[in-house]
Amino acid sequence: MKPVFSNTFHVTHNKNKTEIALSFGHAYTEHNFTMKNGTLTDVSGQVVDEVSSILLSREGAVALARLLNRVVGEWNTEE
Repeated sequence: MKPVFSNTFHVTHNKNKTEIALSFGHAYTEHNFTMKNGTLTDVSGQVVDEVSSILLSREGAVALARLLNRVVGEWNTEE
């Protein structure tokens, strides 16, 4: 089932720093139950499903960073 929200993200950039990729994922633990000799065993493992990926130019990344800085800065002044 495709997740409807993201709880993790990853940032990468190319070598000449002209593009940045933001990848959003949903990390969770997947459980696989098996029955052997009357014993129920849970074999679990971490899974990350990709939710979305965004490619930004250098200018777009700078604009996003400025916007996020402004929004977070306003959190400290709101009461």
